[in-house]
Amino acid sequence: MVARGIRTLTASALIVSLLAFCSCSKAKDAQKEGKDTKPATQQATEAIEDFGKKPADKARAAQKLGDDRTRAIDEAVGGLNRSK
Repeated sequence: MVARGIRTLTASALIVSLLAFCSCSKAKDAQKEGKDTKPATQQATEAIEDFGKKPADKARAAQKLGDDRTRAIDEAVGGLNRSK
């Protein structure tokens, strides 16, 4: 009876240690495969910077369109005023 309990505990400990070993080796393999991956903090920082850049870039593009349109109107109106 005691021997059966010892075998059960030994088998359980062996299974738990094998599971732990397998999960650790997969994590190391994933790290080796993805050497070019960036840390999570760096990825988050870049995502926040990109999030802030997009609206600013859109605003600059809209300002440029407005400036171009104003310049075109000024040239058209200036041409009419010159001819009179």
